[in-house]
Amino acid sequence: MPHPLARELARGLEAGARVLLLGVGSGRNVPPLLAADARVDVLEDDPVRARAAAERFAAEPRVRVTRARYAGPIPFAGGFAAALSTHALQHGSLGSVTAAVAGVRSRLGPGARFLLTLGSKRDPRFASGRRIDANVAAPLDGSEAGVAHVYLDEPEVRALLAGFEIESALEASAADTAGRWAHPGAEADGLVHWFVRARRPG
Repeated sequence: MPHPLARELARGLEAGARVLLLGVGSGRNVPPLLAADARVDVLEDDPVRARAAAERFAAEPRVRVTRARYAGPIPFAGGFAAALSTHALQHGSLGSVTAAVAGVRSRLGPGARFLLTLGSKRDPRFASGRRIDANVAAPLDGSEAGVAHVYLDEPEVRALLAGFEIESALEASAADTAGRWAHPGAEADGLVHWFVRARRPG
């Protein structure tokens, strides 16, 4: 099942719009974008997921999958009408997430939307995990044990998205939104994410 932000973004796209997708995951967010007649450029930093997505969408000319770091230069020519990231910007370091957001902004056209999820400091894993720095902790158990997660409060979310107009930035329970699709069993209970809707001015 697609992430709610993917379905929302798809509903507002014009036919032929070019969308940048940071992080392909299982590929569940690509079909609603294709159903909206969008062209999708996928940036995925994990080689296994990138290869699986390339194979899954090999027969679809409107999808291109490239393996590259989210924080590096975006390896696609031209600009984008929209961008989406439902999980990729929750991992790494604050510096890498900041670089990735800046890279997205540099490639969006005027008025283009950027829908994304971010980690929240209200997430219990921030307090209970292995603290790496002021914004980063790694869960001690569960399906993402040992994986560095970036957690933000509202001022930090707004600072991260400097240069964007923020339409909304809402903290929500992962269990009530998309978390049960990404986390097995009851693991999503109590997890908290930011759901952010932003737009490049223009």
